[in-house]
Amino acid sequence: MSIVRDIVQYAATYKVDAESLCKAAGIELELIEMPDQQITGEFLRNLWREAVRLTGDENFGLHLGEAFNVAAIGIVGYVLLNCNTFNQVLEKLSRYTHLFSQGVYINFSVCKGQVLCDCEIVDHLKNYLLEEPRHPIESTFAALITATKMLTGQQLYPHAVWFQHSRPQNISEHERIFRTNIHFKALTNRLILDADCLNWSILSANPSLLSLFEQHATAMLNEMSQENTHSKLVVQAISRHLKGEVPSLKTIAHSLAISVRNLQRELQTEGTSYQQLLDATRKELALRYLKTTDTPIHDVAFLLGFSEPSAFHRAFKRWTGKTPRAYQAIH
Repeated sequence: MSIVRDIVQYAATYKVDAESLCKAAGIELELIEMPDQQITGEFLRNLWREAVRLTGDENFGLHLGEAFNVAAIGIVGYVLLNCNTFNQVLEKLSRYTHLFSQGVYINFSVCKGQVLCDCEIVDHLKNYLLEEPRHPIESTFAALITATKMLTGQQLYPHAVWFQHSRPQNISEHERIFRTNIHFKALTNRLILDADCLNWSILSANPSLLSLFEQHATAMLNEMSQENTHSKLVVQAISRHLKGEVPSLKTIAHSLAISVRNLQRELQTEGTSYQQLLDATRKELALRYLKTTDTPIHDVAFLLGFSEPSAFHRAFKRWTGKTPRAYQAIH
């Protein structure tokens, strides 16, 4: 929820009031005051879109990142503030990313005197970043530049910046903020840094507070991992196995190391069934394929395990009220 509050508060500097922005995005204004409340990817995507539209700022993500304050990411921000070195900051950021973002993994590695800091988009059915990554990813990298200056007092100058999304028409703001070579349509989202920065000291380092805040962050992370319901695990397993034929309940149960009977019982407790989850997963994948790829409709039908294109057409009409071709035409 921290990102929602961050976007809303920054949009206010453009004279866009919170109520108008939240209403346009379909988000209840009261949720902003509930930091532990989760919000769906669909609403977040709407919020980014409406923030760009209402502010008129085509580089809203970059500018949001430039104005970033580490306190905006809650407990993770307090962990970072009390680290000893920038190397430790990157380690803790990688470890606790999911406490403030469900859509990306942030990780770093050191290779030949350089730090490769990657922002990997999670390949999950409902991850809006797979379709519209630009502003959130640009905001993340700009925020890291800003946070580094705040934490260390030193300016971070990347060797290069890679973005997976397409090149915007005007990249003068990217060049101003990153001051380096910027590559678009890259294999991954990556900042390439000089490894010397890993030794930079953190101005507010406090080992005692770091230990205290880490205990809290670790407990929150453990609690989140326990929230992986059987429904979510089944959807993820179906997505992995749905490659030309429909996986059986037995196949999915086996992949999750649970008996068929126990899995059915768990899904029933969660108010759903294997068939319902299979249908929902096929629908989500169909919408994604038709919106974001040039895959022919009959190939999409095959990938989703439909024996005949006509069966896929009937299912798609039931899901959306449109034929696959009509849906593809407007997206």
